Amino acid sequence: MTAQVQPVALANLLRQVPGKWVALRNDEIVEARDTLDELAASLEEQGIKDATVMRSPKEGEPELVGLG
Repeated sequence: MTAQVQPVALANLLRQVPGKWVALRNDEIVEARDTLDELAASLEEQGIKDATVMRSPKEGEPELVGLG
């Protein structure tokens, strides 16, 4: 029997922490901080090395696509 993988409702997770830098692991937010430096320090203190890191946009924040 193979396990079925369910997609993560990423948008729903990110809506919980608008404007924060977020660490995700196993379909959960493991940490959210105001700055990337704060998040990195917190993850290091906790020994978390396998999280995906991204910034959650604020409501109404313009979308940035590409580098220019």
